[in-house]
Amino acid sequence: MKLSKRETRLIEQFMTQGMNLTANELATAAKVSTKTIYRTIKRINEAAGSEIIRSEIGKGFCLDYEAYLKGTIENQETDQNDEPLERRHAIALHLLFKSPKRLMIKELFAPYYLSEAVISSDINRLSEYFQYFELQLIRSDKRIAVIGTEKNIRRCVNDLFTKTHVWNEEMVTQKYPINAFDINFITSILEFIERKLANSIAYPYNMNIFSHLYILILRMREGEIDREEFIEGLDEEEQHLIEQHQEFYQIAQQVIEKINAYLVTELPESEVFYLYQYLVSSRVENKPLAMTNLTKEASEITEFFTKQMEKALGIQLNQQTDKTDLLCHIQPMLYRLKNKIIVKNGLLSDIQLEYPRIFEQVAQVSKEVEQTYGTNPISEDEIGFLVLYFVKFKVIRRRRQRVLIMCSSGVGTSELLKVKVQRAFPELDIVDVLSARMYRKHAQDYQDIDLILTTINLPVETKVPTILVNSVFTKQDEKRVKQLLGEM
Repeated sequence: MKLSKRETRLIEQFMTQGMNLTANELATAAKVSTKTIYRTIKRINEAAGSEIIRSEIGKGFCLDYEAYLKGTIENQETDQNDEPLERRHAIALHLLFKSPKRLMIKELFAPYYLSEAVISSDINRLSEYFQYFELQLIRSDKRIAVIGTEKNIRRCVNDLFTKTHVWNEEMVTQKYPINAFDINFITSILEFIERKLANSIAYPYNMNIFSHLYILILRMREGEIDREEFIEGLDEEEQHLIEQHQEFYQIAQQVIEKINAYLVTELPESEVFYLYQYLVSSRVENKPLAMTNLTKEASEITEFFTKQMEKALGIQLNQQTDKTDLLCHIQPMLYRLKNKIIVKNGLLSDIQLEYPRIFEQVAQVSKEVEQTYGTNPISEDEIGFLVLYFVKFKVIRRRRQRVLIMCSSGVGTSELLKVKVQRAFPELDIVDVLSARMYRKHAQDYQDIDLILTTINLPVETKVPTILVNSVFTKQDEKRVKQLLGEM
């Protein structure tokens, strides 16, 4: 179900103000006429393929919440970007994977049946996009090619992957052809890394590593990698970091050896360092190593965030737990910023909608961090991750009934839902937050659960009471949980 911004905002009004609203209430909130409201509701129902917003005599309009949630879930994987943008993304990926090879323009655009004017416009827009990553789009005769450093090519591909939502939670894609053997191999590599670390790599950092390895494999197969390229950023600080995190570097070496065997080739030494950058930039769950060899900068910035947000929120953070939790996030975040490693926050719009004040406060403190410590700009995606920590710190935890929270995309979505549930029901015991994949794998470990809250349809049958909820846990969700708890 693809909705416009206006249609999305109207849905959000129902979720924040109540499931029953009059046309006048909707029009006043949206600052439009009631006629516009009627037209917007008609388009929403058409897009949904059913009457998810229905008119009720004496009540106005009512959002069928269950139908909306189910429709959203069913269409998550099939939603398409607008056609011209998706076309340019596909062409960009093709050029990047083949770089620096020159490709025939006619063959590149042939599947789309475009005029010369549109092709020329696409090439110009692609050139502008590549410039952002310090890449050049070279056109000569009837061919074009992308030229630049391997690091910048990889950054650009990763950006496109995040924009087009290439990977789902099961780490497969319908948007770009991928060999099933490659999927199995890369999945085994991730499992190898987690075994070596004796811990799991949290979502979405595991997806970033998956993407990095996939990009590497395709670049080796389809493109031409400069084996003599200078490794950027390997300064004194980087050398020191490698020394402090030898475990990560040794794992990177072992992984590259496995890829060499898989591809029957010899990758340049720089690939070890590139992979190491992704490993050290990731959040490793419950890993003591994460708290060793912390940089002075990470400690100072954590302290800065703590003091500024304590003032903004009017709270006192627990020095032993909250600050440590935040520090474990900020350390790899700073490394991501330095090396321009992008981690897409799939919850960003939900976080901005649900916690606008805290988001604004964290964004302001982030600007102050950039100015005070000279870091690269802290993106909205990173700000969104930080917001979740400060929201969580405000929650008072007293729990009784055992609850399991499950989402398709794992830790990120679950954490947001967890925070909302804890705030609404401090008496509940949130036993775990996990992805559908992990639940399916370890369902037998969760036999003593009283309630499951999920944003997806359950992948396995269970006798445990289950409620399908929105990832931001709306007032309607809260009401439904209260009703069920009253019956239990």
